[in-house]
Amino acid sequence: MKTIKHISLFIFCLMPSIMSFTASAATANDASHFANGKTKYRQLCQACHGDKGLGDGPTAASLSSKPANIPNKLGEFFTTKNSLVDDILEGDTEEGMPSSQGVITRQDAIDILDYVEMIQR
Repeated sequence: MKTIKHISLFIFCLMPSIMSFTASAATANDASHFANGKTKYRQLCQACHGDKGLGDGPTAASLSSKPANIPNKLGEFFTTKNSLVDDILEGDTEEGMPSSQGVITRQDAIDILDYVEMIQR
C-alpha cells in the first residue's frame, strides 16, 4: 500500500512538469504552423486577397471576379474550414481562383486559413 502511495505522490509531483512540456510543445507547433501559414499566404494569396484576406489585394481590381473575403468565408454558418481547404486546393477558375493542388499541401491550406483567422484579432 505504501508503494502505491509513493507512486501516486511521485506522479502527482511530476504532473506540472509533464503539463508544462506538453503545453510548450503545442505552443512551438502552433508557432510553426502560424509561420508556415503566413509565408504561404504572402507568397500565394496576398496579391489578390490583400494583407488581411479581405479580397482587396493590389491585383484584385484587375480580376474579372472580386477575390473572396476570407474572414467572411470563415464566418459563414454553412461553411467549414475543410470545405474552404478543398476550395483552395481545387480552385475555381470561373471565379479566378487558381488550383493550388500540387503547389501546397492540405496542411499548408489549413495553416493559411488559421493565419488569416489569427490576424483578424
